[in-house]
Amino acid sequence: MNAIQLESTEGLDSLRLVEIEKPRPGNGELLIQVKAAGINFAELEMTRGKYPPPRPLPTVLGFEASGIVTEIGANVTAFKPGDKVVSLLTSGGFAEYATANASMALPIPDGISFPEATAITVQGLSAYTLLKFAARPQPEEIVLIQSAAGGVGLLLVQLAKIFGVKKVIALASSKPKLDFVTSLGADVAVDYSQSDWPSRVLDATGGKGVDVVLECVSGDIGDQSFKLIASFGRMIMYGARNAHDHLPTEKVRQLIHKNQSVIGFNFPSLLPEQIRSAVSPLLDIISKGKVKLFVNELFPLRDVRRAFEEISARRTMGKVVLIP
Repeated sequence: MNAIQLESTEGLDSLRLVEIEKPRPGNGELLIQVKAAGINFAELEMTRGKYPPPRPLPTVLGFEASGIVTEIGANVTAFKPGDKVVSLLTSGGFAEYATANASMALPIPDGISFPEATAITVQGLSAYTLLKFAARPQPEEIVLIQSAAGGVGLLLVQLAKIFGVKKVIALASSKPKLDFVTSLGADVAVDYSQSDWPSRVLDATGGKGVDVVLECVSGDIGDQSFKLIASFGRMIMYGARNAHDHLPTEKVRQLIHKNQSVIGFNFPSLLPEQIRSAVSPLLDIISKGKVKLFVNELFPLRDVRRAFEEISARRTMGKVVLIP
């Protein structure tokens, strides 16, 4: 079968389309004929050596895949061949077939395509659990969402409104993206490519600042967002870009002076029971059409490099998907 293998950490040149043997399901596993594989920023960072790969190199990339169950291993009772599923994977999704632990697989809701389903696992569950366990937004609070037009961002905008926050302020980088996040429920959409964007956010809060920053960008945007936190506010740091950031002394001083908090969030580190607790409510919300799943573009497996280049250049909105 064809697969995308990461051979080193020298950037996108480290990716290879290879032919390898089709895997077999082990105890408690499913074999999935992959119809769509979701791409995440962490996989891009792996090619640069900025995010640890799940297995020694060379390895087949891919944290999530949707498709059809073709075989089941021993002790699998919840699924059967022919079932349509989407699953979190340790690795191996960028291929024509992948094995998945049955406990991490989900049935695809009616009316959801295979590409759309890839937005449920890493991004959907990440967004839901980030809000539930880390951000814990309250009804009277104002939430600032960075990269709001990205795969996780689009879901955070929608879910934050479902969680009942007072106001969602969304950061994006172009008019189409700003219009899009507004259509999904953002109360205020701000173009962070404009130099005056922090003052526009501050104006939208009546000058008091935001109660919660959902921080995934770091750099100058992260620094400016940090300054916008209100007294007793908090910043939730998540995503591959934040893996190597640290808090300098001046930020620590601000935290103390304004009674603020910085909270780290890493979806893979959640307890299994925490992830399981999010599955039913998230699937219910999606099944009822309360949250929309968006696929930006479909790329053939052989065009994985181009897909990563589009993500890196911020030319995408929503989920980016590979089709074997």
